Amino acid sequence: MLGDVVELSIVVRDLEAAIARYDKQFGLTCTQRGESKEFGFVNAILPLGIGHIEFLQPTDPDKAVGKFLAKHGEGVYLVGFETKDIPGAVGRLKGAGARVDARRPDIAWVHPADCHGVFVELRKRPDHHGS
Repeated sequence: MLGDVVELSIVVRDLEAAIARYDKQFGLTCTQRGESKEFGFVNAILPLGIGHIEFLQPTDPDKAVGKFLAKHGEGVYLVGFETKDIPGAVGRLKGAGARVDARRPDIAWVHPADCHGVFVELRKRPDHHGS
């Protein structure tokens, strides 16, 4: 069901400082930025191998990313796995009693309480390198 890890999302207090640190320390370059008003964060994507690191800086303390930062501090928030059959995986997970948010056909999220505190994402492999 789960393939390669293709996304690692890290909640940070300061998006610019996180980008600068990963550039200086690891030579990673931010290639994309965005904002999700729905989920209350701004983000930056740093491609790496077959996937990417995503930094999330909360913009709304009452939404999930803001609550995570307040409760846990900075750290890993989500792990995204390449999943070839997302609808099939969602069906199997729900059949096993997991809480799954599958509002989109191309991506699904498994509740952290059902994954030992890790927010698990099922997704297609991102194409950051144009291949």
